[in-house]
Amino acid sequence: MRAVAKVQFTTPSTDERIAQAISAILDKWAKRKFDLAQDGGVVIRRSGLSAAFDKTSETVDSRRRDALTVLEPVDGGNLQTDVEVVAGPERTAFRCVLSIGSDSGISPANVPLRAPLFIHDIVSLAAPWTIGVAGERVFAHSFAIDTDDVPELNALIFAPERRLPVVVVSELNGETLAGDLHERLSQDLCGLAHTVRLSNDATFELTRIRGKEWSCYNGAVRLFWPYRPGNNDFRVHPLWTYDHILARAESEVQARDRFRGLVAGRIIEASTFVADDSMFGEFEVAKIRRTMDLARAAAEDDGDIRTLADSYAAENDKLRAKVDEQNKDIEILRGNIEALTIALRSTEAAVPEAMNETPPQTIAEAVAVARRELNGNMVIAMETDADIANLNPTAGPPDKILRYLRTLAELATALAADEVRQSIPMWLRDHGVECSVESESSKVSRDSKQFRTRTVDGESIECEFHAKPAEGVPPDRCVRIYFATAKSNPCIKIGYIGRHSN
Repeated sequence: MRAVAKVQFTTPSTDERIAQAISAILDKWAKRKFDLAQDGGVVIRRSGLSAAFDKTSETVDSRRRDALTVLEPVDGGNLQTDVEVVAGPERTAFRCVLSIGSDSGISPANVPLRAPLFIHDIVSLAAPWTIGVAGERVFAHSFAIDTDDVPELNALIFAPERRLPVVVVSELNGETLAGDLHERLSQDLCGLAHTVRLSNDATFELTRIRGKEWSCYNGAVRLFWPYRPGNNDFRVHPLWTYDHILARAESEVQARDRFRGLVAGRIIEASTFVADDSMFGEFEVAKIRRTMDLARAAAEDDGDIRTLADSYAAENDKLRAKVDEQNKDIEILRGNIEALTIALRSTEAAVPEAMNETPPQTIAEAVAVARRELNGNMVIAMETDADIANLNPTAGPPDKILRYLRTLAELATALAADEVRQSIPMWLRDHGVECSVESESSKVSRDSKQFRTRTVDGESIECEFHAKPAEGVPPDRCVRIYFATAKSNPCIKIGYIGRHSN
């Protein structure tokens, strides 16, 4: 079995009712998940497959440990869930470890990992849970961040003592992806990360404080790993833009769920590298010593010196075995690091990768970037600058506008090389750009003509095509890009970037 996820936190409270409440939550979870079989075992309610279930409690000196182990079959192997709660004289510690064993050689079991549902209920208890004794608080919900809250968020992101990642989900048109991406991620990562929803105004404030390269805006999502002052490279903290997340997805819901798997996978794998709370090891040592104390007491009562000597030797052996076990754990963690590196590379090949550049925050920035990148095959009329002013600055969103303009530049290069063997709209659709030809009614419309006939580099051109980055949105966000093609450079002439004509 290989550990693939670890969630642990602690509270200074020693109230025995905490352990009782956790036990009740786990019982409720088990009753929803399992049914009793006729032979006295348990079966998974959804699949009807047999599972192993064991729950124990033991007390050593002033410490009490409650443990739950569940072993269940999954696609390609087995999933083991180990939960431990240790209550001592000063605090209570909780740990949940998920481990997977594959029955198909070196191939990993096909299990989408999330924080177990009972984690949310345990974090929601009245106890003030923290990551370690000196770590930050753990919460069971996401936080809505507006402009006034940005200084506090900024302090959290760049706090050297922060131990959990921060997942920032920004809004586009007042909503996160599919309307609830922030809530879903908060559930998936409860106890593993802090999740925040960043309002549009807050994104500009964060940009003002930290600069664009550290910010997150226009529906994008950013993962801030625990920050270390010696590492000031913003690229360490991956960013996914709204358009990037939606790439190759048939719907926002499909894109949302695929993306949840990506982010959860990265954070959950990383969680296995966290050292165990000292309370769990201390309980094991106390248990060994109690066993040996009982053996010594029995030997002393019988006057058996040899048995007494053997008991000391046995204690030595057990403590040495404990050290050996910890050394093995270190080696396993090193192996996990290598496995994680391989897993991340393979995962990134199948899902949208993080952005390697800072995306434009406004349409004007997107057009400015496109102009800088022009290679002579495409030209954007200066007149479009006035057209853009009538749009919401974040319409598109801007990174999608930039992608459309870059794809049009690729089309221009293909036209110059005489490599286009399809209609223009078909070629663009194959490259992820929605495009239409002007209808006959639009061609004769006086209102439409002002968008189609423009001056580009001193020449009056009639734009036969229009690309459609945004549809089904308010007028100030409904963007159209009108352009014409030519046989000689510049092969793409963009005359209009602005509102959709009615």
